[in-house]
Amino acid sequence: MDNFKKVGIVLASFVACTSAQAIDIVTTGDTTLSIGGYIKAEAISNMPEKGDSSIEMAVNQSRINLKTTKMIEGQKVTGFIEGDFYGNGTGFGSRSRPELRLRHAYVKANKFTIGKTWNGQFIGAYPLQNEMLDFFGTGFGTIVGANNIRPDLVIRYTNNGLNLTAQDPVYDDANMPDLVASYGGKATSNISYLVAATARDTKNGNDSDIGLGASLAGKMVIGDGSLHASVFTGEGMGAYSTLCSSGADCDAENGDLVSQTGFSVGYNHNFTEKLRGNVRYGEINVDDSADTSLQLTTANLIYRYAPEIDFGIEWREYSKDYISPNHRPEGQQVEIMAKYTF
Repeated sequence: MDNFKKVGIVLASFVACTSAQAIDIVTTGDTTLSIGGYIKAEAISNMPEKGDSSIEMAVNQSRINLKTTKMIEGQKVTGFIEGDFYGNGTGFGSRSRPELRLRHAYVKANKFTIGKTWNGQFIGAYPLQNEMLDFFGTGFGTIVGANNIRPDLVIRYTNNGLNLTAQDPVYDDANMPDLVASYGGKATSNISYLVAATARDTKNGNDSDIGLGASLAGKMVIGDGSLHASVFTGEGMGAYSTLCSSGADCDAENGDLVSQTGFSVGYNHNFTEKLRGNVRYGEINVDDSADTSLQLTTANLIYRYAPEIDFGIEWREYSKDYISPNHRPEGQQVEIMAKYTF
C-alpha cells in the first residue's frame, strides 16, 4: 500500500470516528504522521451583576491537529497544523455557530520555528501558570493574558531555556516586528522561573511609540501541590495582556503611552491520583485617567475519569473598575465540562 493510501485511511478513520478514539501513528520510512487534539463540551451559567442570567453550551474549544516529523540531513524537521472552532471570534461572547479557525501552522527545524503559533509573551509566562477551565480568562493577570493574539507569522530561535521571538506586529502600521526575549530554568529542584522582556511599536493616537515591558513568573512545588505567581509591567502591553481585546484601544491616552501592571497568584493541589483542584487570582491595573482595574478570581475541581477523559467544574468572578463593552460583564460564572483528549 502506498503512502497516500495509508494517509487516506487514517484521515477517513478520524472523520468516521464519532467517539473520538485515538488514532494510531503512521510511520513510513523516517516520516511520522500523527493526529491529535481534544473534544471539550462545556455548559456555562452566566450570572452578571447587571442584566439577565443565561446559560451557554458549546464545543467550540474542541480542536484537531496534524503533526509530521522527518529527518532531513541529520536534522529533525517538524510540521504542525491545528484548528479549533471559534471562527473569527477572539474574545468573550464569541461562542457562536462553530466554524473552523486556524490556531497553528508552523515548521520547526533544529532551533528555529517559523509560522503561525504561540506568541513570545506566551512562551515567557504561561507555562508556569496553574490550570483554569475559562478559555477566555486563562492566563489573566500575566503579560500574555488569555493569549488571544496568535500572530500570523512568528520567527523563533530556541536554545535550551532561551527563546528569541520576532512576530507579526499587532499594530498594522508598525515599523518593526513585535519582539520578545525570554529565558526559563530551575532555581532549585522544586522552583522554576521564567523572565521575559518585550518591545513593540504601539499606536498612541495619530502616531506611535515604542512600548517596553518585562515579566517574571515562577512555580514552587510543595508536596502534593504547587504555588504559582507572576508579575508584569510596561507600556504598550494591553494588546497581549487582553486588556485591549475586541478592538479596544487602551495603550495610549492624550497621545502618550500609558503603563499597566498585572499579577497573578495561584495554587494547585492533587487530592488523589484522579482528583485535582486549583484556585487563582489575577489583576491588571492601568495608569490612566480612569484608574482602570480588572480582577478575575477562579476555583475549580477536575476529576480524571480515565487517562484521556476529564470532568470539571469551575467558579469564577470577574470585576472591573471601568465600563467597556469589549470585556465580559461583571459578575459570576459556573462552568461544567467534559474533555476527551486523543
